Parts: sequence; structure tokens; C-alpha cells
Amino acid sequence: MGSNSQKQIWETFVRRPKDIREGEEIPLVLRDLTPGRRKYQFRNVVAVVSRRPEELRSMDTLQVRTVVGVLLPEPFGVRIIRDLPIEISGSPYRDFFQALEAAARVKGEHAGSG
Repeated sequence: MGSNSQKQIWETFVRRPKDIREGEEIPLVLRDLTPGRRKYQFRNVVAVVSRRPEELRSMDTLQVRTVVGVLLPEPFGVRIIRDLPIEISGSPYRDFFQALEAAARVKGEHAGSG
């Protein structure tokens, strides 16, 4: 994450809107939309998301899109818990979301904080 004074703007894609489970640690691929040199870079992470107003003030902004690019109407707040590896094991042309879930279950190997 950037400095504490500047909130970042992230984007993620989900298969179904119900896949965003608020208040739980969930694996996500985040694309940085914050203006600057790192714009459009991505991170595989485990994060917590929320729409609760009292939490949104202290969280980065998360824009959520479906896999076909439809933007959900209300943004979420997001707090990165830890980074996952950039390269995730899996079979080409298989289910990416399953591979991301499996990578999130491996704790401690590539732990880091956002």
C-alpha cells in the first residue's frame, strides 16, 4: 500500500457478486487504479472487504466487476491482510478462481502485508 495519508483505489473481478463475502478473509486479484507509476499493476492478496460506513473511512476503495466487466454500483472498502505469490500453481485454461483459493490456503510461505 502507499502512504497512510493517501487511500488507494483497487479493482477486482469476481465470478458472481455474492463471491464478495464481507468481513471474511478472501483471496482477490487487485489491480491498482491509483494515479501514478504503479497504476494498473496487480497483486494477488488475501483481503477483508466491507461496506460498513464506519470501516470505509479507514480502508482503501475497491471497485468490483463481474468477469464480463459489469461494474457493481457501490464500491467496497478493502484492507489487504497478506500478499500471495504472483505466480499461482494451476493448469492452464482451468479455473483461476480455484487456483487463487488454493494459494490463499497456503499460509506463511509468502506472507507479507500490504
